[in-house]
Amino acid sequence: MYRQIFGYIPSVIIPALISMVMIYAYTRLLSPAAFGSYTYVFSAVLVLESSLFYAVPTAVLRFYPRAAINRRRAGLLKEAYGLFYALSAGVIVISVCAGLLVELPAEYRLAAWLALPMLLLRAAVQLNQSVNRAANRMQRYNIINSVHAVLGFGLGLAGLYLLGRGPESIILGLLLAALICACVDLPLLASPFRPAAGALDRRELVKLVDYAWPLVAAAATEVIMQNSDRFLLGSLGGAEMLGIFAVAYSLVERPTSLICLSITTATFSLVLQVMEQRGREAARIQFGRNGIALLAMALPACAGLALTADYVSASLVGPAFRQGVAALIPIMSLAALLRGVRAHFVDHAFHLSNRPLTMLWSYGPATVLNIALNLWAIPKYGMYGAAWTAVVSQLATVIIGWILGSYQFPVWLPAGQVIRCVLAIVPMAAALTLIRFPLDWFGLLAAVAMGAAVYIVSAIALDVGEIQSLGYEQVCKRLRGRASVLAG
Repeated sequence: MYRQIFGYIPSVIIPALISMVMIYAYTRLLSPAAFGSYTYVFSAVLVLESSLFYAVPTAVLRFYPRAAINRRRAGLLKEAYGLFYALSAGVIVISVCAGLLVELPAEYRLAAWLALPMLLLRAAVQLNQSVNRAANRMQRYNIINSVHAVLGFGLGLAGLYLLGRGPESIILGLLLAALICACVDLPLLASPFRPAAGALDRRELVKLVDYAWPLVAAAATEVIMQNSDRFLLGSLGGAEMLGIFAVAYSLVERPTSLICLSITTATFSLVLQVMEQRGREAARIQFGRNGIALLAMALPACAGLALTADYVSASLVGPAFRQGVAALIPIMSLAALLRGVRAHFVDHAFHLSNRPLTMLWSYGPATVLNIALNLWAIPKYGMYGAAWTAVVSQLATVIIGWILGSYQFPVWLPAGQVIRCVLAIVPMAAALTLIRFPLDWFGLLAAVAMGAAVYIVSAIALDVGEIQSLGYEQVCKRLRGRASVLAG
């Protein structure tokens, strides 16, 4: 498991670094209000991408191991990509009609029209990557993820210099990056049109749709909960406040979500394979190990971000953003940790039980709570009210999701390992609190290096994730192998 996790690190590190560079550049080229305008458009894309196009890639991950065992991978891809194209056609028709009927503001109009093809191309890349991930094509997955991030930033930056400093310049760059990366896996995109895949199996297609449509409902509710604060903050607080909030959110969300995704990229497919091959009880044990692996990396990452917020804001963002971003990062780090545990661990119980629609019972109440609290908190406390509202809403989804998910698939974490994960960050927190560095790039890098080193030593000493045991087993295995070679 850990070999797979570390194998996917390039797909995490490079996009995370690019996101930091993007914040550094965009907060110096754009004002908080201009960045807020871009956030409006891109947030709308994320809402549609996460709600409508999340389901099919997840269904591919769920059914690919069984399709591989039954030798019908080509059939699964034909059904999945056929469903994707049908969904894309519906989105195009509805979006074009809405765009013609609704008069868009001039500052958003071009960006909104460019956002439609960008949405579809990003969704195609996401689907291609789910196939690469399910098939354990680690190197290909890493390359595409990294190239997508680099091209998106590079072409967006070029657009700002060549076409003007509006949201359409960045959106066009992201569109071109997605087009290039989608074309890399052109054979996958052609799956529905390949005669070798055979005729469309309607029973399997119905099974895929039955699994996917509840995910659309659950994802739509979840993404509204996660992004409603941006739209409400922009409406009730103004574009400048939204711009500062969006920068802080990006600095926290991008690295933490990529860390969580790198864990779940390796572990979710692994627990599916264990369940198919060895049964439910073995999958339960693997599920718990997955959760500890997630906590062992997400907890120090979020704690480290909260403790280095002043270094991050002083080094990475423009002067107009710094004070607000430094104050928001610790709050958003707590929300990010809760969101990571919920999305990349608790929610897996619903997928493993093939009952994703029941996630609505946790997302629905939390979404209503989120909107209600934002309507009260934003006028009184501005962006800080929106940040604390996110913490409360995410905590609600974790608690409700854990209770409901346990009825369907055992949501289990070894208590001893959880305690060790928490104890391992204590020395890191003490070191970052007591030892201070200059508020510049040197200080940021020194703080990150020191915090990481202290946590790694603590984690090894406490045997977090049974890393000592696994390391000892590997050493013994290699020694036995060398001994057998010498004896032979």
